[in-house]
Amino acid sequence: MVSTLALFVSVNTTTVADEPSASKWRSSQLDGINERLQSVDSEQTRLELLAQQAWLRRWEPGEMSQMPTTSSVRWDDDEQGESKLVQEPLLLDLTRPEGVAKQEWQRLIALQAVLRQIDTNENRKESLREIIPASQRFVDALSEALASSTRPHATPVKQLNTDTDWVLAYARYRLGRALAYREIPVVRERWPIEDPDAYQRRLYEVYRQLNEQTGGPRAEFILLEDRMLRRSGQKGLALELLEKHQGSIDVKWYLKKRRDLLQELGWEPPYREAAKIYFDAGYRDDP
Repeated sequence: MVSTLALFVSVNTTTVADEPSASKWRSSQLDGINERLQSVDSEQTRLELLAQQAWLRRWEPGEMSQMPTTSSVRWDDDEQGESKLVQEPLLLDLTRPEGVAKQEWQRLIALQAVLRQIDTNENRKESLREIIPASQRFVDALSEALASSTRPHATPVKQLNTDTDWVLAYARYRLGRALAYREIPVVRERWPIEDPDAYQRRLYEVYRQLNEQTGGPRAEFILLEDRMLRRSGQKGLALELLEKHQGSIDVKWYLKKRRDLLQELGWEPPYREAAKIYFDAGYRDDP
């Protein structure tokens, strides 16, 4: 992760590439991708190269967007847009499902409230030791409660038909996101991953359960999907996914993740442009 000081140095004491040299770099990069596409022997590699190619073709040096562009995807409290995203429901506001005891429902409400209190953007990195077990307890308890409810065709791990299904999906997302945060360098330094194989199995199992329930990637949970692509080395696909769903992502996270992905791809000219936009917008990385 780029420190605030390093970011300041990179975008304020080093000249961002001028448009002619950046355009020359882009042409060279596209030539290299085209050459690799001629002899690629893996479908996964081909898709990754095509994603990189698509992004570079759209990028005009010096004209990178300074915030997420308008999208047809909107949150459910926005009347505009063709497709609406679903915000995380609160069990406190929902009707208790038939077959779930009143005492158990109250316990689930309390578990969700505790999780939402500790799992915040401001405190997430420092609170992972509490967030991960709290998320797991809530996922397990809610899954069991929904499976035992008397609603028709109750298959809570494979549907999003009710508000409580969405609560479960968000709980799984919170768990997956917290597990993914374990790989952030500053977090690993404080809390080393002692068994990488076990950690990876757990992360992918939560990711699998979420995608099985949602029927594939959903815009509400796109940052976890993006993380999974990123950690598998598919940076171009992760960048294209980020761009596709930019209208559903907080401005700071969009600008930051775009910058980080461009840096990980080794694309210096667009990275410098993205880093300057992030910095000029007033955002800073955590120390």
